[in-house]
Amino acid sequence: MLAKPIDPDSGLQRLADEGYQVDVREQHVLIHGVPYVTSGRIVGMGILVCPYVQSAGTVLPPDNHQVWWTEEYPCFASGQPIEQIRNEDGARELFSGCSIRHRFSNKPDGVAGFNDHYSKLVHYVTLIQAQAKAIDPNVDARSERREARAYGAPSPFAYADSASARAEIQATSSRLALKRVAIVGVGGTGAYVLDQIAKTPVTEIHLFDGDVFLQHNAFRAPGAASIEELAEQPLKADYFRRKYEAMHQGIVAHPYHVEHANIGDLVDFDFVFVCVDRGSIRRLLFKHLTAQGIPFIDVGMNLQLVKATGKLVGSCRFTVCTPDQQDHFDQYAPMDDDDEDAIYRQNIQIADMNALNAQLAVMKWKQYFGFYQDDFNAHNGTFSVNSMSLARDVVVLPRTV
Repeated sequence: MLAKPIDPDSGLQRLADEGYQVDVREQHVLIHGVPYVTSGRIVGMGILVCPYVQSAGTVLPPDNHQVWWTEEYPCFASGQPIEQIRNEDGARELFSGCSIRHRFSNKPDGVAGFNDHYSKLVHYVTLIQAQAKAIDPNVDARSERREARAYGAPSPFAYADSASARAEIQATSSRLALKRVAIVGVGGTGAYVLDQIAKTPVTEIHLFDGDVFLQHNAFRAPGAASIEELAEQPLKADYFRRKYEAMHQGIVAHPYHVEHANIGDLVDFDFVFVCVDRGSIRRLLFKHLTAQGIPFIDVGMNLQLVKATGKLVGSCRFTVCTPDQQDHFDQYAPMDDDDEDAIYRQNIQIADMNALNAQLAVMKWKQYFGFYQDDFNAHNGTFSVNSMSLARDVVVLPRTV
């Protein structure tokens, strides 16, 4: 954990100047050593926690009047709970290294909200500490002046994930903090996979693709390419690395196609997204990744033009393969360069279907690592655009004797 001084304009240095033990961790401000009364009328010490969210380097004012508490519920000097501040009870991990047990909600009469973190936190300290002082007048959350500091854990993001902090899901988001994820093929669907993975705390994202990013690619890719970028004819892996490293560090470009000669480059990955359009390469990847024990998701799309109506019909698919479940793979994913792959290579790819295909694959990936709840353990899903329906297939593992 790296420490650095707090911006004095945030209001936190004022807390430190007055002697409060304050620091910032994982976009939350913590005040340590707050005296409180237990149900047994014993004075203890607890920690108040509230969000401390930045946007483009500026600290945002508190957006609510709630805080968390790490210890037993605080009481009056009589030992009765201070019900006036109770909001929610239940122990859980707020973020790594910080477990909370209660949430408080209270504000001074006639006050719509708090303008800064100083007024918000001092309000709660005063309410809780006053009861502890009734038992022991010498206790105080303030001691001597100190310097407020921010502690930051290493992060793959170029700027903090304030979305997870605001939604209070940092502990859940941390389940996606894998070391290395690969995307094989960053064409229409693979680029949208990257768009989503770049917003997760994966340390390294490796892009494998040897194609050039051309003008038609821009119409089925996330974001908007400039005419100057198209004129450069960059390789897709390089183009998307440059686009997304503004948000996510650790994106590694491999500007070549995966084939027999270099399949050995796909080792030591926690997960792989297979977004290719040739069955023979899919078969190569299937054999290699299963031999390595690397879980992966394969995607595919089949869109056709109905000449009689001039309308498109078709579907997109995701199939997950894990070290425990892999025998089902060839039932869903074509592994020969046959007619089905020829349909894919007709270049009937539409941005919304590419995006949906990627979103379904990424959501399944998030289920696999415990971010989303998974009630059915489906290992294949097929969305049909003409019926607007999603069919899922559940693979039942053979029972071990």
